[in-house]
Amino acid sequence: MSGHDGHHDTDAAGPVLVAPVLVRDYRRLLRLFPYTYRRAHEAEMLGHLVDGARPGQSRPTRAERWDLLRAAAREWLLAPLGPSPRQRRAGTGLLLVVLPAVLVVMAARVLAFAAAIVGAVLGPSGHAPLLTTVPTASMWTLWLAAVALTLAGAQRVGLAAAVLAAVAGVGGLAVSLGAGSSYAAYLDAPWVAAVSVYAGVLAARRACRVGPEPWTLRAATLGAMALAVGGFAAATAADAASFGVPWWSGVALSPWTPPALAAPVVLLLGVALLWRRTRPAVPVLGGLALAGVLSRSTFFWSGTVNVQTADLGNVLGLLALAAAAMLVLTWVVNRLDELAEVRAAHRSQLAAAGGMPGRGGPRPGAPTAV
Repeated sequence: MSGHDGHHDTDAAGPVLVAPVLVRDYRRLLRLFPYTYRRAHEAEMLGHLVDGARPGQSRPTRAERWDLLRAAAREWLLAPLGPSPRQRRAGTGLLLVVLPAVLVVMAARVLAFAAAIVGAVLGPSGHAPLLTTVPTASMWTLWLAAVALTLAGAQRVGLAAAVLAAVAGVGGLAVSLGAGSSYAAYLDAPWVAAVSVYAGVLAARRACRVGPEPWTLRAATLGAMALAVGGFAAATAADAASFGVPWWSGVALSPWTPPALAAPVVLLLGVALLWRRTRPAVPVLGGLALAGVLSRSTFFWSGTVNVQTADLGNVLGLLALAAAAMLVLTWVVNRLDELAEVRAAHRSQLAAAGGMPGRGGPRPGAPTAV
């Protein structure tokens, strides 16, 4: 039996004193883990650490510190949707609706552009080098197949198609970089990351043993996708007609500047943080949103460099900033969950002590019968 507050362990030779400062340092190291994970495993982990302490040990060893740091980093990196199955189910449920609604617009634009190349530029019987002209065409085709299979209930095949789509997207980035089209790779990197996240969402749903998706979620996904495509076409129709370009052309997107896009995105993410059911999806959405906004900005360039000049460093820097934003937002979500638990525990203690009356009890200052 181990005392976790600086008491003692007992073994065959007698009691072994555990220094309170050692327990304090162990607790500080355990606070590096996500809150939900720590709530479920902190007592067990602290018990193992205290039981393994040597007689007279007053500080964690270097090996213990390193092991705990690596374990904490693994939990933060491998569980962006939350360390508990409940959080992952809530976060992935929202992402299954939001991600297709956002990605389907770009998928429609890219595939329409690819069809225009095959039909107009090279002729109906021509051979279009889509692999180099539109490197992400195969990714979007596989992704649409993954969405259709998932909505049809074929989750395992849909997951396989989503993984293939992510692999095809990474291959498309490699093709663009190899062909000297680094700026195209820079623009496509956020979308490849989003498709990879979608594959991860499907894998997380399967790992949580969610089972067949309810018809309400499928209907919401289809409705959101149709609304997104229709809204995009309606918003760009006037500009596209005035410029004489198709609806999928990027010419009509010139008013959609990064500052104009950032404001509503930040507002929506802030609202999602307030609701506990949508909060687990905020880190992923925030990281992807930052990558999308930065890919349309001049963040990585000075005033003397052409904005369409990019290299592999820009692509990696973009993805690194998105990953950093995801980790920061994950910490924020865990901190908000921790504060909510503390407030709930405090209210429970007040209610148990009589400091917070129940629904039927008198309010402070209310008249009572004598």
